[in-house]
Amino acid sequence: MKFLKQFSDFILFGNIYVALGAACLIQSTLVQIDSKEHLVNYSILAFFSTLFVYNLQRIFYKPQQDKSLHSIRRKWIFENQFTIKSLALIGFSGVSISFFFNDLKIIFYLSPLLILSLAYFLPAIKLRKSPWFKLLTLVLVWTMVTAVVPILLDASAIFTQHNLLHILVRFIFMLAICIPFDVRDLLVDAADRVSTIPHLMGETKTRWFANTCMFIYILLIILEFISGMFNLNIFYALLISALINTVIVFRSNSKRSEYFYVAGIDGTMILQGVLLMIADFYL
Repeated sequence: MKFLKQFSDFILFGNIYVALGAACLIQSTLVQIDSKEHLVNYSILAFFSTLFVYNLQRIFYKPQQDKSLHSIRRKWIFENQFTIKSLALIGFSGVSISFFFNDLKIIFYLSPLLILSLAYFLPAIKLRKSPWFKLLTLVLVWTMVTAVVPILLDASAIFTQHNLLHILVRFIFMLAICIPFDVRDLLVDAADRVSTIPHLMGETKTRWFANTCMFIYILLIILEFISGMFNLNIFYALLISALINTVIVFRSNSKRSEYFYVAGIDGTMILQGVLLMIADFYL
């Protein structure tokens, strides 16, 4: 049991899990836009990019004087800095190698996003200190990487009604699952003097904001189906994942454990991708 816990902590807190979520969301987009491409090389690049950026920012974490604020996740990060740095190096190496197996125009798509991601946490800039910038930076980068860039690589016209609708749907989805993480980090962000949406709106209103986003997300999925973007099987898979997402987001609060957020909410990205790939392949 101890080994299983150590392994699960490594996968979850070492950001391998969230990196897999990025790859799954890319595949989800390809299914929803009915692409004939699988973009495996790009999915691998996105996986390693996420692994690199997320672990790189963990290197800059500073322990708070109040030890009670050290959650299971942050305690693991402080005690496993060698592992974090090794994973960041593996991520960087993976990006360097997989880059050459992708269309070279990928550099024009991803370079601005890399700069924005670094600006999010680097001490000299730290966009995360601004409540709305923190949230919108995360949502924008994830939407671009998992929805906009796959559409561009698929050689699809970005300004079609269906593609713009899908991008909006992904944006709302990412907004809904990113907001609860600000709720989770309420006390830690306060100690770091980082103002977030829960500090501005309060925890209860912030949670309702996230729930409203999930409700809008479900309505947009129905609109996508009605507009003929995908078949009934894909619609059922999306709807099932959306309903599970809604329950998880609804149950989020500042007292939930780290595992609820990292495994549960990050897992919604993996769930969506897996369900859609199954629906597309088997049904």
